[in-house]
Amino acid sequence: MNARLQLYVLVCGLAVAGCGGKPTPAVKKPVAVVVKKPEPIKKPDPICVAASETENRIVIANGNLSSAQFCVAGGAAPVCYGVDLTSGEYSKLSDPPDAQPRGLEAAVATLKVSEKSIEVCVADACKPLKYKVNKAVPPTAVSINHAGTQVAIAAAKGVVEVWDVAANKKVSTIKFGKGDYRCGSPSFVGDALAISADVCAGPAARGALYGKAGKRLADVGGADFGTFGLPHTQVDNNTWAFLEESAGKLVLQDVVTGKVVKTMSLDALWSNGVSHSEKLPAIGQPGESALVRGGPGKLLVIGGSPGPGTVAVVDLDNGNVKITRALACAAN
Repeated sequence: MNARLQLYVLVCGLAVAGCGGKPTPAVKKPVAVVVKKPEPIKKPDPICVAASETENRIVIANGNLSSAQFCVAGGAAPVCYGVDLTSGEYSKLSDPPDAQPRGLEAAVATLKVSEKSIEVCVADACKPLKYKVNKAVPPTAVSINHAGTQVAIAAAKGVVEVWDVAANKKVSTIKFGKGDYRCGSPSFVGDALAISADVCAGPAARGALYGKAGKRLADVGGADFGTFGLPHTQVDNNTWAFLEESAGKLVLQDVVTGKVVKTMSLDALWSNGVSHSEKLPAIGQPGESALVRGGPGKLLVIGGSPGPGTVAVVDLDNGNVKITRALACAAN
């Protein structure tokens, strides 16, 4: 065998391809498949409620069984929030909510109060009362009942005048002032009148209920019940709810008889993370918390300082309190 033939046989023995045999299949390298992990969906940061060092008063509030809306005053302008009471999520509101009426019935009339006059307005028509405004000592507070038939005027220290709108005359004078409590804030609760008397300087007040003829019925909330700001709302015909000024307790009271029907503790509103000590829960800043109806059998308390925006849902049947706690914004 010559050298050329030997070379041919050697090559064909090593690789059949091209020598009349079947080609050896090429071994393909596996292609590496790169699987990218899905990027996690970034949840938006939870909404925090801004707090002022000086005041966190709830100035507008509304609510129902599933949510609450409120505005907090204390900064340059009130900031408004909504909270889902099921998920506990808060949101900022671009516009303030409608304030929930204190009574179950819609108000028929409104008041227009100026330095010169007090007018009762129904629709677009306003009628001035014959009440003479004392420019030296102007009224400190004026209130109208839901039917638009009576007006209560805190006319001077220690005195509230009740006026009949149809007759346009004063029908009674209530001398509520006692000791240092001589500045009054009247509010109609059905056919009765609740007057919160404060010390004219500083958050301390005591309230009383008065009947149609100006007769004193009972203390608002019972004994030792602070009424600064007088947060209240109607529950049913004669039963109204009153929130203690520091939002430490809530009472249901019959405004016809003056009887306190039920008293409920709100310690849970302040006891988580804002307590003064392990034993004694903190209390709210007087006059800053709000009270609204949250649907049948429920009341909502929206706290001011020291935990503005925290909501307590109070079950009126058993007194149970469910807390939806607001996240406080970090200090700047």
